[in-house]
Amino acid sequence: DVAAGCDAAPMLVQLDHASEDARIAEALGAGVDAVMVDGSHLELDENTRWTATMAKLAHAAGASVEAELGKLAGEEDGLAVALRDAKMTDPTVVARFLAATGVDALAVTIGNVHGKYAVEPPALDWARLDAVRAEAGDTPLVLHGASGLPDSMLARAIGAGVCKFNVNTEVRDAALRASKASAAADRDVLDGMSASVDAMAAVVEAKMRAFAPGRGACLR
Repeated sequence: DVAAGCDAAPMLVQLDHASEDARIAEALGAGVDAVMVDGSHLELDENTRWTATMAKLAHAAGASVEAELGKLAGEEDGLAVALRDAKMTDPTVVARFLAATGVDALAVTIGNVHGKYAVEPPALDWARLDAVRAEAGDTPLVLHGASGLPDSMLARAIGAGVCKFNVNTEVRDAALRASKASAAADRDVLDGMSASVDAMAAVVEAKMRAFAPGRGACLR
């Protein structure tokens, strides 16, 4: 309901972190608006070739494409990447990758992680983000692992050209806390589900306000 009737906040459906051709094709056939084709586990040349192929497939279906350079640490939906295997985005390869693949947005790795951060506030490599921005031209940048980032960091990222944030952990944590509170109060399961939805909606609304502070009136 947060964005209902608000032309400035359209709702889109994106397939996230997809690395299987068949899964991407299936989602495109189902009519998703965008796909994140994740070849970050591949060597650069192979990532570039595969991402370019998937981008052509998605664009032919009318969907936009997000790709990733670097490898994000943490865990999401049971897929873990050890910190030692995480790779920061290399600014020197950004322009060539974007030109070769034709993707519409680029997810960057600058110290952001899936899940919860080990230190607060998180230590992000702003100089690296600025360097990536300089090489990416007009291509929108994406920051995964935005849960736990204070609003000041979100504003700094927006100033450096980040146009999309992925938030998962904070939303799930809110739902879990609401479910536990309902169970502790011996509430009906439907009441617990409703409380979880309300808790998640509150987090989403707060994030929408932080991501677009000038559009607060649209979210009242």
